[in-house]
Amino acid sequence: MLARTLDLNFGVKVDHYIAVNMKTFVKMVDAVGGIDITLKKDVDGTDDPMFKAGTHHLNGTEALALARNRTDGVFSRGDNQNIVLCALQKKLTSPKVVTKIPGLIESFQNNVQTDLSPEIMSQLACIGQQLPRRNISLYSFPENLFTGTRIYDPVFKKRVFIWDTDFDILQNYVAYFQAGSWPAASAPEDAPTPDQSISFCQ
Repeated sequence: MLARTLDLNFGVKVDHYIAVNMKTFVKMVDAVGGIDITLKKDVDGTDDPMFKAGTHHLNGTEALALARNRTDGVFSRGDNQNIVLCALQKKLTSPKVVTKIPGLIESFQNNVQTDLSPEIMSQLACIGQQLPRRNISLYSFPENLFTGTRIYDPVFKKRVFIWDTDFDILQNYVAYFQAGSWPAASAPEDAPTPDQSISFCQ
């Protein structure tokens, strides 16, 4: 359904997928011995713990708490998730863990949805070790394209929060991205600068 939603709204074709629920994510992070992350600034938490600026070793529960934190808004939550994903990628491609990936996936097979076979996962793990982390880039739509508003939802019978945006503009960004021209000089005039919506695994 998510793949179809992305296709219908943005013309994005999903080649393959791996989906896990939150409980499984916690167990997977714990299974690889946790992850190491570095925060440039404090990440406050209301119900979640406070994460001070600096380097931390997180277990599965802590990694999930950071990934879900949106005290500073939904866009900052996306930044937190990128940090967690990059840290997990680094751990999964470490020499001590990479050989265990097929068994790790198999052990969670009832809780992981994927169309990749254990054999393909092993091949990707080998390739992943040779991929420079700087080559892993994470993109998001510019925050200024979205306006928070409320509309009436007949299901909940009340006004609910939504992000209002121009889908034509978003589709143009996707088209530029898929054509390899965003980010680049030929990108839309209001295209974001790299530090606004593009980050890299360090």
